[in-house]
Amino acid sequence: MINKIFKKLLPIQTTEAEKPMHAGEIYYLWEGLTSTYKLIGILELNLMNTEDAQLQTYLKGLATATFLLHIKKLENALKSEGFTVPPRPSSKTLQGGPGTGQEVKLTDKEIIKNIVGFGQVYIMFYSRAVMACTRESIRNIFLDLMGDYIKVYKYLIGFGKKRNLFVPPPPASARRNSLNMEEVGIIWDELNARYLSKVNMEIYLASTIDKDLINLLKWGLKEIVLPHMELLENVLKNEGITIPSRPPVRQFQYSPGQVSKIRTSDDELLSLLTVAFQAAVELHVRAFTIVYREDLIELCEKLLYDELRGYDKLISLAKARQVLANPPVISSYRI
Repeated sequence: MINKIFKKLLPIQTTEAEKPMHAGEIYYLWEGLTSTYKLIGILELNLMNTEDAQLQTYLKGLATATFLLHIKKLENALKSEGFTVPPRPSSKTLQGGPGTGQEVKLTDKEIIKNIVGFGQVYIMFYSRAVMACTRESIRNIFLDLMGDYIKVYKYLIGFGKKRNLFVPPPPASARRNSLNMEEVGIIWDELNARYLSKVNMEIYLASTIDKDLINLLKWGLKEIVLPHMELLENVLKNEGITIPSRPPVRQFQYSPGQVSKIRTSDDELLSLLTVAFQAAVELHVRAFTIVYREDLIELCEKLLYDELRGYDKLISLAKARQVLANPPVISSYRI
């Protein structure tokens, strides 16, 4: 009897897994599943149209790993919410052996460049899925899938380089192994975006007296923005490129919460930071899929994962404050 009274008086804390997923999470799970079905079909189609033994082995392994590691994760997540998943398409390998496809064969160069292009699309897609999801378990699924595609993409870039299949833009200087023109452009964009991040975060710091938000902003400046600025500046300096001057330090010009007469609420700051992190992640993914030199690929991957680490901290704080404007929840179960 006493337990029943306490249950009525005290709020019942439900676990995250018991809450229905919102529309954005369901969309990315469904789209991820159906597009992965199509991706396996494309891999098998390319497998049937190449006579290169090494490429056949790689395509077989990639198609099998995609089915075992990706399809099952996405299907299980949807089934756990009571959704009926679409039927799996039949395998194209049942139509014959590798290399026995149509009369007009795809060249090995065309196959590799096609898969690299699909890899770029899927990395961007899953990075957006990570940004859209607020349930940690679902966000981790997409984070794992994005990481898998990043590994595959890096392998394919290295595989294609060994065969001289890619034609990167012209070099930006006469230096040996110099950045190409596109790499200079995207690194320049990344650096200027970090400068803007520094300006905005210092202004946000001066606009709040909330201790948790202040700690998050200071951590972001120290662990993400300033180290990234130095890394990107050094890349350009090593190429002999004059970098723009850094914006002035505003952090210690005034006390927190005294920036101007027009105050921004803490909830508004959290919303602004959410959008800022999402924009930064998209820029890092774009840079990752543009750069060609191996050290730049590793650098852009680091920038991406650092940003996602910060985004996790932001989402945790935003959820605790209940300021996330999530889409409506969706469930196939009757309530």
